[in-house]
Amino acid sequence: MVNQTIKVLIVDDRAAVRESLRTILSLEDDFMVVGEAASGREAVSVATNLHPDLVLMDLEMPDAYGEPFDGVVACAKLKEGQICQKVAILTVHADQTSRQRASQAGCDLFLEKGGNSFELLEKLRKLGVD
Repeated sequence: MVNQTIKVLIVDDRAAVRESLRTILSLEDDFMVVGEAASGREAVSVATNLHPDLVLMDLEMPDAYGEPFDGVVACAKLKEGQICQKVAILTVHADQTSRQRASQAGCDLFLEKGGNSFELLEKLRKLGVD
């Protein structure tokens, strides 16, 4: 089996979280971070230009325009427009309502923040790309 490099867009409103995720993914040969975004709206714009295989996105992010455009809304836009193959939501909000919203938007994987890096990488690898 040929290993495929998975191109990842990291989306989180906190720069420290983006930096941490970039570091974790950059240490692996099968992941390539192609970009970052700080909001759901920015994620859709950046993904449209970069065509990542996977968007790793925070659930709750403020929108500069005061409109509802969190990770779930961005996920729905990415999926509707077929802008990327897979969307994984990474959040501290693991409640059933958040999971349902993400699932309805087309999220491929729902991950809780705070897990260890090895588990995160393994789950992302299992998600893979088509």
